[in-house]
Amino acid sequence: MRVFSVMALGLLVFLTGCGGGGGGNSTITDPLPTTVAEGQFIDTVVEGLSFISGGQTGITDSSGTFTYEVGENVTFSVGAVEIGSVTGSEVVTPVDLTGSNSSMPNTQNIVRFLLMLDVDSDSSNGITISNEVQLMAENWAQVDFTSSDFEADLATIISDVAAVDNRTPILPPAQEAQDHLEGTLACLSSGVFKGTFSGGDNGTFLLWIQHQRFDPSVFGDNTPRVGVTSALVFSTDDDEISGVVPQQGLSFDSDKQFISGVVSTGAEFVGDLEDYQSITNGVWQNGLANESGTFSGERIGGNDEAVYRLSGLFNLQGLGFTADDSGLVSLDITADNSVTGVMVTLRGEETALTGTLTGSTISVSGGSNSFTLGFDADGTDSSNDLALGMTSGFIGTMANASGTNDVIGTSCQPD
Repeated sequence: MRVFSVMALGLLVFLTGCGGGGGGNSTITDPLPTTVAEGQFIDTVVEGLSFISGGQTGITDSSGTFTYEVGENVTFSVGAVEIGSVTGSEVVTPVDLTGSNSSMPNTQNIVRFLLMLDVDSDSSNGITISNEVQLMAENWAQVDFTSSDFEADLATIISDVAAVDNRTPILPPAQEAQDHLEGTLACLSSGVFKGTFSGGDNGTFLLWIQHQRFDPSVFGDNTPRVGVTSALVFSTDDDEISGVVPQQGLSFDSDKQFISGVVSTGAEFVGDLEDYQSITNGVWQNGLANESGTFSGERIGGNDEAVYRLSGLFNLQGLGFTADDSGLVSLDITADNSVTGVMVTLRGEETALTGTLTGSTISVSGGSNSFTLGFDADGTDSSNDLALGMTSGFIGTMANASGTNDVIGTSCQPD
């Protein structure tokens, strides 16, 4: 996020007296700096939204970028149709505008509206609202996004879009919009978070959020789940390691809440993802041991220029997890096929990784560690599906002084 200051023009007012014996004084009104920052509007990235935040106005670009005055609201609209307003932040999504979650009708209708406006009707490459639609939208009446008859309410607008874009716009059903939004939020949240917990017990934990995963042994079928959470937990008090079973743990709400639990000891972790970078408001409880406490954490890795975001688990040979030889890995692949990332052990030791993607093979190294991974970017290699537990990701080995360990993980394409 880029942050800069704009100094407002101040007024220098002189009050002077004239005439015999007259006195005078002066008052200087000092200008207060206004901090301006950049954010992204994401329902996939949306180009062509109008925004206003204090003195900041404009149209979102091909990356969904907008500027806002820190601490002030930013309001988004398409022509005369306001879609919502929220305090400015690094990332704004439809659930932030409604202050609710992905299953609420007003959230779904905002997403349906934006998908219908996409000039090429292909949200996989982002949503673009054409200049012609932006101009036409200046004449539209405000839309009621809570309407139970939303398609009928948009009949005139859909007709206008068809005329100026010379296409047949489709308003997707509510469930399709919800699935689309949850996939976007899951990829934003996906990756590796490292943190500590304290209270009735103390230690470290590694949270792994997967964009998508299917796992018959956990979920009972091959249906992919999005926003899957799992974790490794190390109690330094008891010198004990526990694993958190995967579950569909993202709430897809404006608080960005997640739940990860229950571990074998009975503990459950609940927290919020602030700007998808930090864990805040973290609380944990263990009903079996009658213990509770708090926790916090930060994302490790994460390249803003990433074309693919990967995360995975190492040390899967059935030998049991250890604090120093087990952990998670975060990798980012950029457009030039360079790879950067971080591996972190359960004890919390981090090692930077660098390498390349050549064909479908990722080769990265750092410290005494080297990884050789087969990368299935789009899920077309069906032979790996069950092993990967997902529709795209990687599988391979990590070699170091301790030997060779299996590595497995998932991937997504951030907007």
